[in-house]
Formats: sequence, C-alpha cells, structure tokens
Amino acid sequence: MKILKIYGYFFLTIFIFSAFIFIPTFFFSGQDVDVPVYSKTTAREIARSLKERGILHFVLPFKVLAKLTHADRKLKAGLYRLNPGMSLWDVLTTLSEGKSELLALKVPEGFTAVQIAQELEKMKVMSVEEFMKTAEDKQALKSLGIPGPSAEGFLFPETYRVPVGASARDLMELMVRQFFDSVGSNFEDRCRQRGLTPYQAVILASIVERDAQKADERPIVAGIFYNRLHKKMRLEVNATLNYVLENKRAWLTNDQINTQSPYNTYQHRGLPPTPICNPGLASIQAVLNPAEVPYLYYVAKGDGSQLFATTFEEHQKNVTEAKKIRRAKRHSKPST
Repeated sequence: MKILKIYGYFFLTIFIFSAFIFIPTFFFSGQDVDVPVYSKTTAREIARSLKERGILHFVLPFKVLAKLTHADRKLKAGLYRLNPGMSLWDVLTTLSEGKSELLALKVPEGFTAVQIAQELEKMKVMSVEEFMKTAEDKQALKSLGIPGPSAEGFLFPETYRVPVGASARDLMELMVRQFFDSVGSNFEDRCRQRGLTPYQAVILASIVERDAQKADERPIVAGIFYNRLHKKMRLEVNATLNYVLENKRAWLTNDQINTQSPYNTYQHRGLPPTPICNPGLASIQAVLNPAEVPYLYYVAKGDGSQLFATTFEEHQKNVTEAKKIRRAKRHSKPST
C-alpha cells in the first residue's frame, strides 16, 4: 500500500509538472505583449523580463526547462509577441525557434536607417515613413542616449525576429539596445582612450564600414583615418558624400566633389556630422583598436581590397594601378 502511495504521488507530480509546462493557462489570458530579446541576453534575464511583463508567473520553471532542453543556447534576438495565456513550452519554443507570426529582418553591416525602413516596408511590417519618423524622434533618441539627430549608426546589424504589426518604437529600441549590449559597458571609456566621444567613434566606424570590405584591412583603414585627423588633413572619403548624393558612384565626378554639403570630406576637415550607416562590431573594434601604420592614403582596387600609400606620389601610382585593375576586371567579364 505504501509503495502504491509513493507511485501515486510520483505520477501526480509528473502530471502536474507536465500540465504546468504544456497546457495553456487560459485563466491568465490577456493582451499580447511584444517582448524584446537581445543576442547576448541570458535565460535568467529573459525570465525576469517575462515575469515583469506578465508573461511568466514563476521564473524558476522557465530557467530549469530552458537549461534541460538547451533552449537557453538557441535564443535569438528579436521582438516576440507573447500572451500570458501561453503555456511555458509555447513561450520557450517561440523564443528559441522563432515560432509564431515572426518574420526574419536581416540588417547587414553598412545598411542605412532608410535601407532598414525599406526592408521593413517590403516585409509589410510598417511604412518607410513610420520607421524614419521614429528613428528621428528627439524624445526617443534622448531616452536611448543617442546625441545625434537620428538613430543612424546605432541600429545594430543583426538578424531579428519581428512580429507582424510591431511598433516602430519597439523595433528601434530593440536595435539600439542590441548595439549597446554588443559594444559592452566599457565602450565610452575605450572611446575616450582614443580621444573620441562615443558618437564620434560611431561616425568613424560607419566610414570604416563603408570603405573597408575586407576584415583584415579595417584596422589599417581606421589607422589611416586617425593619421589624417591628427595631421588635420581632410579625410576625402567618397562614402561620406555618397551618403547624401542621389547618384552614388564609386569614383566621384568633379561636379560631385564640388557639392556643398557638411558630408563632403573633400571640402571639410574632421568627421561628417553624423554616421553614414550602421556599422558592424568588426568596424567598431577597428576604430577602438586601429593598426599603427605609416599610411596616409588608400584606394580601392575594385575587388574589395585596397592599395595603401605613405606619400601622395605613391598614392597617385596606386590610383593609376587601381584603375588598370578595374578596367581589366570589366573587360574580363563575359559579354551578355
């Protein structure tokens, strides 16, 4: 009889635990809530956030189940639409598998805010105007610690899970929080060590992102920018001017170079007024850890790599060589 009781209690415990995990809690049902999750967020932090938003009623079972199923290793960045009535299992699988009405928003390194907005419009999540209005909202920017006129530079490149009908404010905040989570708590100190404010570092990183395609060349290009800035030379970067030109070109015309704009680094010394794209972590790290090089010049060969020079005479030779390489590359393409 005693053994039967023990078995009875055991199976009752299993039944209650299984029911708690798998059966939706209809009596807790309420409005859907969009919950942000960042790529480096731990299961413990997510559980706390879910409890604060009324999705979870007990933190421990979520943490235990996430550990047992290894779901804590698969949590993906994004906005997740959850409901207090969902079962614990549904909550966990939604977070770890991108389940439910979630779309994958891919934000590549170097995308601008407008390009992100256009991608969201293609996905039918929101209009370009709606996202850009939020990205330039002064109050929202202030609350997120962004000193510039828009969120440009702080919309961190990542693949985000996004629910249909997500708000522009929630999405922007998700990307900006992901930026600060990725650069680390010592980001400001590391910028100051380089003689830059965090905003200046992001501006410089955005230029590196647009002008250096190869990972091993980013610290070199960053080093060149520091050298030119220290010598009070103009940066003379096509990418900064292309940010505001309608007709963007790898090789700018003389008329374009004479364009009057604060983004024209052929005319103005120092950095442009804002970031020109949203840089990835590698470009940010290149600005914080630039290569110590003697170079002052570089020119793109057209294959993603650069030719570097210390003197203007060397640079002129490299420009001629780069043009030859580009011409040869064009001629080698099969005619259609």
